[in-house]
Amino acid sequence: MAKKLNSRALAAQISWKIIDKGLSLDATLRESVQLANLDSKDKGLVQELSYGVCRWYGDLDAVAASLLAKPIRNKDRIVHFILLVGLYQLRHMRTPDHAAVDESVKACKQLNKVWAKNLINGCLREYARSENANLALDGGISQDIHLRSLPTWISTAFIELWGKSSNEIIAASNQRPPMCLRVNQRQSNRKQYLELLNESNVPAHADRFSQDGIILDRPVNVGFLPGFDDGAVSVQDTAAQLACDILQVEKNHRVLDACAAPGGKTAHILERTDNQISMHAMDVSASRCEQLTQTLQRLQLTAQISIGDASQDLKLCRPLQNADNATASNSFSSTGYDRILIDAPCSGTGVIRRHPDIKHHRRQSDIEQLLPIQQGLLVNLWSNLAPNGLLLYMTCSILAKENNLQIAQFLKAQPDAQAEDFYHPNALDLDFGKQTLPGVHEMDGFYYCLLRKPAS
Repeated sequence: MAKKLNSRALAAQISWKIIDKGLSLDATLRESVQLANLDSKDKGLVQELSYGVCRWYGDLDAVAASLLAKPIRNKDRIVHFILLVGLYQLRHMRTPDHAAVDESVKACKQLNKVWAKNLINGCLREYARSENANLALDGGISQDIHLRSLPTWISTAFIELWGKSSNEIIAASNQRPPMCLRVNQRQSNRKQYLELLNESNVPAHADRFSQDGIILDRPVNVGFLPGFDDGAVSVQDTAAQLACDILQVEKNHRVLDACAAPGGKTAHILERTDNQISMHAMDVSASRCEQLTQTLQRLQLTAQISIGDASQDLKLCRPLQNADNATASNSFSSTGYDRILIDAPCSGTGVIRRHPDIKHHRRQSDIEQLLPIQQGLLVNLWSNLAPNGLLLYMTCSILAKENNLQIAQFLKAQPDAQAEDFYHPNALDLDFGKQTLPGVHEMDGFYYCLLRKPAS
């Protein structure tokens, strides 16, 4: 039987897998806590510690270096992460010093690094005695700390692109995001669901930018959300919810969601139209299409689901099998789609606060590899848009190359494409499209551009 690790040991192990081994934070965390069979309290602590180390790694690593006489050997890197987990508690949480130190020391034994107990004990106690040790109590997260906690290429890009707004963007990218909900209008309305949350002692308020949105005063496990399992509500940021309004889908429209998984925007469009559209949802990843299926099943929605690359001939896609909420055929609209949504693969630089492992997995060189993928999606799917149809190109990036510069290149090569103006409640107007920025617009960083194909 595998040894049951305490929360600190498990968090150190997860953080090590994310940062040193390149694994996904969400997937690794989910798998690890399931295998450990933790109760809800310990599960929450492991999540807080794992996300915290990934979020503040650059700063924590610098603090650790100042405490160590010499770097820990590569073969013992897990010990370095035990130290970071302890430092995160002392630096960002209200964990009592003795608990943070003692549990971190125990983690050394659990992870078969008994030799490191004195090292971890000495480093953490030295830090706990230092001035201004706890940033959570002092509220003293300086701009230097924020900068250390982002890769230099990302912070430099933010500063060069966004100038005076860059401080807010950088700070927001390191902070915990709010938990935003989308009420399923097929089952309830926002006022009614707010009343249910109040009865369940979950403080929340209406999102002032999204007509279906609710923002919780503090995050909770989805198990505490009334009717979640029955599809009453979904977790989705404000910026993502606004895609449905911008695309202007109406009942009986033929709609293609080209990069649909895990299905949040697909589901929102179906909810708004009471499931009375012809929805074709596809994704290049089979496993992500399974996630899409699960999303629609929980919300009792139906769509034709296909696995395939939307930058290639759509006829090459294959239908997802054994999906109760997906039609068996793989027929694409021969006359084109009234609406197409491209939520393009991108750098994710607008959602780092939700996915701090982006800091460790994304490289500057990745951007040049993503650009032709985005362009391929635009070019191929434009030919599948019906006359007078609308195509919404969007990313969760705040880098111009992936956004308005990408669209400028497309419009130059596609003379029949017209950039359409649209309403957005809180965004920056660009030459082509609109941009939201974390820390500036009270939502994640998203880019949107609506394109219309003229009538024949």
